[in-house]
Amino acid sequence: MANSGRQQAGFTLIEIMVVVVIIATLSMMTVVAINQAFERRYSNEAEKLLVWLNQLSEFSAMQGAAYGIVIEADKKLNTPQRLRATVYYRNRWLAVSFPEPFVLQPGSKIDWLMDDIREEPLFYQQAALRTREEIQRGQEALGDDKEDVVEPPQAFLPDGYVEPEGEIRLSFDDYDRYFLLYWDDDSSAMVMEGKQR
Repeated sequence: MANSGRQQAGFTLIEIMVVVVIIATLSMMTVVAINQAFERRYSNEAEKLLVWLNQLSEFSAMQGAAYGIVIEADKKLNTPQRLRATVYYRNRWLAVSFPEPFVLQPGSKIDWLMDDIREEPLFYQQAALRTREEIQRGQEALGDDKEDVVEPPQAFLPDGYVEPEGEIRLSFDDYDRYFLLYWDDDSSAMVMEGKQR
């Protein structure tokens, strides 16, 4: 018996349309997932900074010492590179190795938005005070050693608060949102909120 039916040689239009719809859906899902991962990178960076700041606050309370934050900049590019913890000890701010410095992502920027701008330092430092001999000679103690004096823009105090009060703004060059980190008196911790530029 001879085969009377014709054999199909290609795909039907409906089969091609189904394949195109499936490919388009998968492509859209991939684009959305990539965008979410890209945005999540910035919020993860802000959350890591929040954890690091709260760790300093806890160290301050446990050790009964004031902990400050200073920016160590890249001297060639004059951009922030990392945040280092300092402790107030014997009338001086000293950089400490623990906790480890918080390394900033390339393209990120930290700004301190303080409520009050102080003309006086937060704590007087021994290196900034004049000795009896210098007073008698009329010379300042901060001649060539002025760069050795570390003055953090903000400090966590052992009593459970921050001086001076204000916000820390973390922003990124290629991201349209920024993050504000500030002290919350109710929870006695740093908190964070995201804002649109």
